[in-house]
Amino acid sequence: MTIQDDKNNTDGFKDLTFKYEGPKWDAHVHLYKLDDVREFVKYSQGYNVQKMTAIVREDWKTYEKEFPERFVFARFIMSQDLFKGDIKAVVNDLQEMHDSGYPIAKFWYAPRWRKYVDEKYQANIEGFRIDNLDLDPIFSKIEDLGLTLLFHISDPDIFYDTKYQPTSYYGTKNQHLEEFENIVSRHPNMKVIGAHMSGQPEHLNDLGKWFEKYPNFYVDTSSAKWMVREFSYDPDGTTEFFVKYQDRIMFGTDIVTGRADREPIPGYYYKRYLSLLALLETDVRDLPLPVEDPENNNKTVINGLDLPMNVLRKIYWENAKQLFG
Repeated sequence: MTIQDDKNNTDGFKDLTFKYEGPKWDAHVHLYKLDDVREFVKYSQGYNVQKMTAIVREDWKTYEKEFPERFVFARFIMSQDLFKGDIKAVVNDLQEMHDSGYPIAKFWYAPRWRKYVDEKYQANIEGFRIDNLDLDPIFSKIEDLGLTLLFHISDPDIFYDTKYQPTSYYGTKNQHLEEFENIVSRHPNMKVIGAHMSGQPEHLNDLGKWFEKYPNFYVDTSSAKWMVREFSYDPDGTTEFFVKYQDRIMFGTDIVTGRADREPIPGYYYKRYLSLLALLETDVRDLPLPVEDPENNNKTVINGLDLPMNVLRKIYWENAKQLFG
């Protein structure tokens, strides 16, 4: 399959022209079964994705042996110890992570986390805040070790209005963003990546203020549905934002290898690639998103940003190369 084949198989994409032909670094993917990773890597090469930042659960060497120098690896922080109140265990785990060769620690703090922790660990989450000073040794350890922190904070506004009710249980978006900002501000020497535009593609003015205050702070564009939905409401304003903060934004897809529960492979891959490329590189208007978006009644359309070539080069490759080496 080629990009043109994928475009021909996707309504409305056949005649689109993607202008960037350089290398891409996907700064946010998830790797699981090795057989699925093989298929994904082969497919990503058709989109000139030469490097990826990969979040894994297994030992990173499993993937490195098969695909030398293709990935930079992140591993999840062991949250069960955190929620049991065993801060020492988390700190020791971070040391082991560093000693095992991981340069990036990933923390998942989406609002769904509360239900997950409640059901899996029977942990008391009432009043929990990730910025609690009792937890600060965790982030100090990340900073001391020189690890980069990849942090999933918050979720789409539309989720808070529908899925995350009552707020007494899930909390509010403003609260979650406040918690994260407190962590970033306390640790100015810790490189921090806010996954999914740090949960703020709906609020780029607020995100810009973070960029102005915290030179150690970066974001990725992962999640095709979320980014397309929000950026397409105001493509001109979004383009201005990307140009202004072009040094702090990295291309990312959030593709999870082997995830055929959304749509069969390879559609799961190419529909996300095509959607993000159309968003970033073209001036298309009102192109229906080829990925189902039931939270928006499947009305999401792509209004392209048509970013300048020098900005695309930074977002697709140079920023990640500089940050991850």
